[in-house]
Amino acid sequence: HCVSADIQREVVALGAQAAKTVVIRPAVDPDFFMPPVERPANKQFTIVTTGGLVWLKGYEVSLLALRQLVESGVDAAYHIIGDGPERQRLLFTIQDLGLEGRVVLHGRLTPPQVRDALQRADVFLLASHSEGIANAALEAMSCALPVVTTDCGGMREAVTDGEHGFMVPVRDPQAMALALEKLSRLSELCARMGQAGRQRVIMDFTLDDQLNAWVQLLRSLKR
Repeated sequence: HCVSADIQREVVALGAQAAKTVVIRPAVDPDFFMPPVERPANKQFTIVTTGGLVWLKGYEVSLLALRQLVESGVDAAYHIIGDGPERQRLLFTIQDLGLEGRVVLHGRLTPPQVRDALQRADVFLLASHSEGIANAALEAMSCALPVVTTDCGGMREAVTDGEHGFMVPVRDPQAMALALEKLSRLSELCARMGQAGRQRVIMDFTLDDQLNAWVQLLRSLKR
């Protein structure tokens, strides 16, 4: 079982038989991860990331991008939801970059709290070095948030650059900052990309579709 076609290509290259691999993508519940009735008019451009505090998530890159974004004149705040072994290092990085007061490490939150944070934000940021397809990005898209993501793993199978958000190179804080700056200055673009992202989730990443795919796979194994 592969969560993306990109992962499928990797495992086949490593020796798996293509006929014995199947892609079943991640899914979210769009009836739970809903857009807010009205997107808040934030005083600061509000960025949110959800994910474990591990090196693969690329938080040092997102913090460098935030530093550049602030230096370009954008009054931005960054909310990081999740916990993990990199927490202390991130606290040092926040201090080194002079971002105290702009970055909030929330730790682990409940699913309703995560949804509320997504509904209050202006954009979702994913700076990962490696991914299959990030559930966190799908949850944000389901809440009608535009997504700025690195071009890693199967993320292109979920996010179309320029339609649902922006795709930037891995480990490129300057490109990330430029994408965030563009969204910070174009609220109509944010809204349009957010709505397109939600429609993408409804079309291709719902729990019903995922469950049906698993049922079909398990039935085929019985034969």
